[in-house]
Amino acid sequence: MPYLQERLPDFTPVGAPRRLPEGNLNVVWRVPGAGRSVIVKYAPPYIAADPDTPLDPSRLTIEARCLDALGPDGRLSGLSQSAVRPPRVLDFNDDGHVLVMEDLGDRPTLGRWLHEHDPEAVRERTPAIGQQLGTFVGTLHAATTDDAACADTFDNRPMQETRYAVQYKGVTGMLRAAGVPDAEALGRRAEALGEALLAPGRCLTMGDLWPRSVLVAEDKLHLIDWELAHYGRPLQDVAHFRAHLWMLAHRAPSPTVANAARALRNAFRSAYDRALEAAKARLWTDQERRDAAVHTGAEILVRVLGPFQSGYLYEGLPPNHPAVQEAVTMAVDSIRAPESGGTWKGAA
Repeated sequence: MPYLQERLPDFTPVGAPRRLPEGNLNVVWRVPGAGRSVIVKYAPPYIAADPDTPLDPSRLTIEARCLDALGPDGRLSGLSQSAVRPPRVLDFNDDGHVLVMEDLGDRPTLGRWLHEHDPEAVRERTPAIGQQLGTFVGTLHAATTDDAACADTFDNRPMQETRYAVQYKGVTGMLRAAGVPDAEALGRRAEALGEALLAPGRCLTMGDLWPRSVLVAEDKLHLIDWELAHYGRPLQDVAHFRAHLWMLAHRAPSPTVANAARALRNAFRSAYDRALEAAKARLWTDQERRDAAVHTGAEILVRVLGPFQSGYLYEGLPPNHPAVQEAVTMAVDSIRAPESGGTWKGAA
């Protein structure tokens, strides 16, 4: 690729780029080279998997800034010295919205690892994975709390607006489709949360903490896909991960996977709380806990009945399917009575 040879003079491509199927928001290739391969990510001005839906390409600028900050010379480099780190930036073209990163190899995502790895190894390692993720995310939140420089650098309002439109504003329609009688009232509650999350936040959030953003290596974890990162509120990491762990357990193909998802939840929760330390009282108010429950419900709905059902755990299931009805009940309970949910109650 002439582009890569110009941008990375020390990299020599030795084969054709291969497009990776995992990319939904962006177009992603693996490019083989002499001695190493690299990952190239391009952000078009729309969702790559849905070209009819516009999406601000500045999302890749946010991702590049996050990876730089967490890289060896970045202001948050200490976080990546742990057992969790993101890929390293090799080049970023802000005008062309093209990011070149190190290739972390064919590591399984967390969900795939849980489903396909040796059951005994899954049982033994799962608590450590939860602890590592909880420590990383809690430290990230604590280290960036009320940091004006971070608030300016990681202001990702365009993506927050997209989440508001696609996720929170969509709750009413999804609940109507499921026959929920108070769909409008619950939808207004979700919309109010989406509007509140457009306001300036309190800490840097990863923004897309779900099983497909976690790659499992032999001795550590890698967090990828930081384009939804935002100087926002911690619920968008914690409740997001909680929702996906509940869904993983709910749709688990075996008791081993279901138990592993629950063990992950418990270990993440404990490690996250410890890592927050003094920031916990400032970040996790009663309102944050209530809003976390609402986000949990909204995230389950968008994966069960909404536009992100395709390719995930409930793909192809109609609204009247028992698994969908059970998931909708979980989501409705979280939105309808968020004051009883706390930060973790009702998870897997």
